[in-house]
Amino acid sequence: MELQKAIETRRSVRAFTERKVTKNEIEAILRAGTMAPSACNMQSWHFYVICDDSQREKLKEVCAEWVSQAPCVILICTDENGIVSRFGDRGRKFPMQDTALAMENMLLKAVDLGLGGCIIGAYKQEAVTELFNIPKEHTVVALMPIGEPASETAPTGRKRIKEVAEYIGSEPAESFRKTEGKKEVFKLKKASLRNAEFEDLDLADSKFNNSNLTGSVFKNVTLGDTSFSDMFFGNAKFSNMNLGGSSFQTGSMDGAKIGGCEECERKGIACIQMRKANFDNVDMKESQLNHVNLEGSTLTDIRFCNALIYDVDFDGTKFSGVNMVGAELKCVNLFGSDIENTNLTNAVIKNCDISGLTIDGVNVEEAIKAYRRQN
Repeated sequence: MELQKAIETRRSVRAFTERKVTKNEIEAILRAGTMAPSACNMQSWHFYVICDDSQREKLKEVCAEWVSQAPCVILICTDENGIVSRFGDRGRKFPMQDTALAMENMLLKAVDLGLGGCIIGAYKQEAVTELFNIPKEHTVVALMPIGEPASETAPTGRKRIKEVAEYIGSEPAESFRKTEGKKEVFKLKKASLRNAEFEDLDLADSKFNNSNLTGSVFKNVTLGDTSFSDMFFGNAKFSNMNLGGSSFQTGSMDGAKIGGCEECERKGIACIQMRKANFDNVDMKESQLNHVNLEGSTLTDIRFCNALIYDVDFDGTKFSGVNMVGAELKCVNLFGSDIENTNLTNAVIKNCDISGLTIDGVNVEEAIKAYRRQN
């Protein structure tokens, strides 16, 4: 498996099939861990592997019961003596850094082998040491259950790069050609992409302008901080995507289906991440939004006529000039939203969280309470 795909498809797995993990697989995972960088190459880690049924049963005494159901559990330990003797107290953090790097390598190798795992930090520290006779010089820092995933786990939302990182001083160029030393940008112009399929792509920070993507399919695509202008997405389908921080301006998404992949529908979790997205002057009539996270977004001059909006998180979203005539909202989170100059004629709102919702300056909860007092 390619490294990028392993990174993007890795999930925290907490439910496993009954398939045993082979010794070859375990040692391949351990080998990946030992290939991680470490302070002064002192490799201050040690791993205890528990596959024996009776030994795994003991884990119920020290952590969540489900951990013992994994066919293999690795106790991740540090040995700080060598590092501390060389660097003193400032070296105590180095072994933790070493094992963190090793654990990520191990999890990615597990994905490469068709397996999955999880890092467990909630366990009884002294009990696990005594129960498995761990030497005093080895400090247990995590448990890692490993096995074949019992089901596919949908992706979770990730914060945008701009939320978690910043440049100190000037920013570097986006990219350079090695031979010419010029900025390299992939460009596609004057092409028809009707009914195209996009899958497993990283298109973050891209710009789409005046394009027709009618009937296209987007799956497992990262479009964070992407800009869309004068776009046509009629009847397009989006599933398992990250569109956080994206901007949509002056376009059509009539009949588009956003979210609602079968796996996410079955589990009832969001599969489209669009936190802090910006929609301005976009047609979305008769579109479908299902299991979509639009938390903190801004929707201005949007046509949602006869749209179906199910299980969508609009927490803290600002609506202005939105036409929702005939739309159906079901199990939608509108907590703390601000709705101004919005047409809700014939709209149907069922099982929605309207706590703190404000419409044209009126707090909906207070209005409902006042209505009930009067009647």
